[in-house]
Formats: sequence, C-alpha cells, structure tokens
Amino acid sequence: MAQTNTNQQIGAPAAADAQNVDAIASQLLDIVKKLESVIPDFEPHDKREISRVAASAKFAHELIAQTITTVTSIPSVPRDLFKVALAQEALHVRDQLRPIAQRLIAFALGLEFTIDTKLSAAGEDALQTYAWAKRAARGPAGAVLHPYVDEMRRVVKRALNRSTKPKSEPPAPSPAPQGQGSLAVPPQHQPEDSAAIADAGGELPENDYKVTAGEP
Repeated sequence: MAQTNTNQQIGAPAAADAQNVDAIASQLLDIVKKLESVIPDFEPHDKREISRVAASAKFAHELIAQTITTVTSIPSVPRDLFKVALAQEALHVRDQLRPIAQRLIAFALGLEFTIDTKLSAAGEDALQTYAWAKRAARGPAGAVLHPYVDEMRRVVKRALNRSTKPKSEPPAPSPAPQGQGSLAVPPQHQPEDSAAIADAGGELPENDYKVTAGEP
C-alpha cells in the first residue's frame, strides 16, 4: 500500500487558498480599473489639491442651486460669469455618484477590516509564540533560540514604536454644584499592549489578550 506524503497533504489546502486569493485579487483589480475608466473625467486623489478643492466644494451643495436661480432670473448677470450647464451637470454627478462613492468607501473599510481580522488571528499566535520562545531561550537548551528571539524582539519593538502615540491629559472634572456632594470618579484602567507584555516576558492573559491584540 502506497504511503501518503503528509507534508503534501498539509500544504495542499494552503496552496489552493493562495491561488484562490490571487484570483480574487486579480479580479478585484480588474474591477477597480474598469470603474476608473467608466467615470468621466476621473481624478485620482491628489493630496496637494484636496484642501483647495474641498474649500470650494463645501459651498457648492446649496450655493450652486441658488446661483442658478439668480443667473437665470436676472438678465444683467454677465453671461460668462457662471456656467449654468456645467453647474447642473456637477449637481447631477453628485446626486447619482455620491451614494456609490459612499458604498465603495464602506466596501474598502470592510476589506481593510477583513484583512486585519485575519492578521489579528495570526498575530495573536505569533505573540504567544514570542512569549514562549523568550521563556524557552532561558532554559538549558535555549541557546539555539537566541538569534530568533533577538530578531522577534526587534520586530516587536518596531511595531510598538510605530503604534506609540502621545497621551493627552484627561480633562479636569467639572466642579459639583453647591449643596451636592461630589462623586469621586475612579481611575479608568488602561489596557496594556499585548506586544509590550510579551516583550517584557510576561504571561498574556487569555481574556485581556484577545481584546488588545488587535489594537495598533
């Protein structure tokens, strides 16, 4: 009876999943390219122009309609001062395409969250493995783990440095009205970063760990 290659059995689903994800990514990219080609005068997001464009666009929603009424009602308005047809087209584009843009934004946010959810699950296991490796490296047969632990520690510290943000001071509590006792507000517990706990060599509590591991 022929023996089955266990390694091939384990690797086959992963390879099939990778091919499936590659096909999905290619299909999505084709859809995005097609969407960009369908939109007339499509403008890629430009960080250099966003402030200027947004400053003018925020007046457009209500001001354009009123300006059309003014221009078409008052004959003395210079003919080339305001292009009515272009303004009407802009409003029509907004009404028809803005809901689709909002739907696409929601899709993009959902896609990002789906990606992060998968990374979070593997990241939890990686942090648990890092915590184990640090303990095992201190054992009698742990010398072989030292270079791997050192590299994992550098990776964890880089991630912690990227996610570190200055903490703002909490606002001072408002004084209690006269004649009423003031209620002491207990200090709020700040959850510790799972990577910081692992880097310090501490045990990662199961309940707290699953909450904080996905945080940046």
